[in-house]
Amino acid sequence: MNGTKRLRARAGTATVLAVMALSVSACSGAGNSTRAHTPKADSQNASEARVIEGHAYKVDSDPAAAVAFPLNENVFEGTVVSHGPDVHVTDKLDDGATFEAVYTPVVVRVDTVHKGSLKAGSEIVVRSMGGVADGVKYVTEEAPAKGTFAKGHELLVFAGRKEAVESESTPAVTPHFVYLESGSKLVDVTYASGTADGSTASELSKAAFKVKLRSLKASP
Repeated sequence: MNGTKRLRARAGTATVLAVMALSVSACSGAGNSTRAHTPKADSQNASEARVIEGHAYKVDSDPAAAVAFPLNENVFEGTVVSHGPDVHVTDKLDDGATFEAVYTPVVVRVDTVHKGSLKAGSEIVVRSMGGVADGVKYVTEEAPAKGTFAKGHELLVFAGRKEAVESESTPAVTPHFVYLESGSKLVDVTYASGTADGSTASELSKAAFKVKLRSLKASP
C-alpha cells in the first residue's frame, strides 16, 4: 500500500467527476497501460492495476431531495443505447490536487427534458463511475451499479453540467441521482451500496414523480 490520500471537492468545484468529497486509497501495482479493452485484457489489467477506491459522501436521494438538489443542471429521462470502453480520466481540483478515476461512457438517448438545454432525441454520454483502463482500477459503491445502465433501461437522471474534464475529448455528464423505470414506478438506484441512511430504496409512481418535476424548467 502506498497509503491514503484524501481529495476534497467543494460544492461548485471545477471538477465534474466528484460532487462533494472523495477519499482516495491508492494501491500500487505493476500493470501495463493499454487502451485495448478485450475481456481477456480487462481481466489481466484488473489483476495488475493500481487500485483507486473512491468514496463520495452520500446524500439523501429520495425524490424530493433529488429534485431540490442545487447542483442539478441537467435533469432528463432517457434510454440506454450503448456503452463504450472504460476511460481513465484526470482532472484538477480547486486546491490544485489531481483527481483521477475510471468510468464507463454510457450513451443515453434523451427522451424528455425536465431541466437544462439538452434536446429530446439527442444523445448524451453519462459517466458510469468505476472500471479498469490504462493500468488503473477505480472502485466505488457510491455510484449506480453497472447493471443500472444495461442497454434498453429507461432512466431518470439528475446530473451536473455537460462538459469535458482536462483529459476528455467528448463532453459528458456525471449523475447526482439516478432512478430506474420499473413498470409504473421509478426506483432509486443512485448508490450501488444502498441509500444514505440504510433504508429501503425510494420508489414512486411515474405520475407522482412527474408532479414533483414540474418545479424544474428546461431552458429553451
